[in-house]
Amino acid sequence: MYNDGGAFIGIRTKTNGSSGGRKTAVPEELIVVEGNENAGCPIHGESYENMPNDGSEAKPVRRVTTRAEEFRKYYLESMGMKWLPRREHIASKMYKYFGSEGEMYSYLNRKMRNAYRAASARRTRCKRRAALHGLDLFCTFTYDDKKMTEETFAKKLLNTLRHFASRKGWKYMGAWERGETGRLHFHALMRIPEGAMSGELEHRREYDPVRKRMVEFDINTFFEKAFGRNTFEKVDGVALRYATAASYIVKYLEKSGSRLVCSRGLKTFIETRIADSDILTPLHPDEVCNDRKYILFDDFRVWGKGGRCLGTFNISLLPQLKLVN
Repeated sequence: MYNDGGAFIGIRTKTNGSSGGRKTAVPEELIVVEGNENAGCPIHGESYENMPNDGSEAKPVRRVTTRAEEFRKYYLESMGMKWLPRREHIASKMYKYFGSEGEMYSYLNRKMRNAYRAASARRTRCKRRAALHGLDLFCTFTYDDKKMTEETFAKKLLNTLRHFASRKGWKYMGAWERGETGRLHFHALMRIPEGAMSGELEHRREYDPVRKRMVEFDINTFFEKAFGRNTFEKVDGVALRYATAASYIVKYLEKSGSRLVCSRGLKTFIETRIADSDILTPLHPDEVCNDRKYILFDDFRVWGKGGRCLGTFNISLLPQLKLVN
């Protein structure tokens, strides 16, 4: 079962048939391209420290790669463009790797459709994780140049969040992003248990030089002292708000090419028995014969890992339940 932000949805387990599993991807042919020795690479969570940042000049080199890697690079480069202009931009960079125009557009259409579907799936997973685990704060963290460097900030912030997750029960899901000025930020959806907040939340009103207007926000004093500017915005427990916040996280993932950074155990589904009396209605009543999804009553019961009924579901029971992706 999962939480779609408004209700819990139960999925009936298949009793026969097979999905066939995932198809094995056919390895792509290697190609040789011109590149730069010190070209920057995307942020990948903890791999951030591997990013070159020594200010040295880029040197032209020949490198071996694949068309898929080249597509990914130009796909990220064209972030924000509409479908056709984006495809033409990528085509202008990759035409030399194909034998014909027809072959190229067939390849690009397939890769772009897959990329759009993957983004939609990530958005759905993010929304469901946020709703299931009650992530109700949308937070942004940056750093003060007087306190630390960009590299120190990236390492220290993730280390701090890991400690808070293990010692105080914090949960988080986020992504790295560079703002309009190129400054590194970390955006996260978070849940902080009652009484586990470090520092205090203070309401501020300041002039934003980027937006060129006065803005109001809540700032955490602990993170302000340790790192610098931050904002903590409350997310309402409504499907639209969860979907909007999840869309922001996916946008940052696509923009930076980074991985999703999550606290341990932040999974998407609960695997449990469901009593017939806890089912409200099929999710798609007009397709009962083929439907495997059901809307559950708000007070549905759950069964723990040992098969014992734990009673009516509430978020505090998550550690006793089997969580899966």
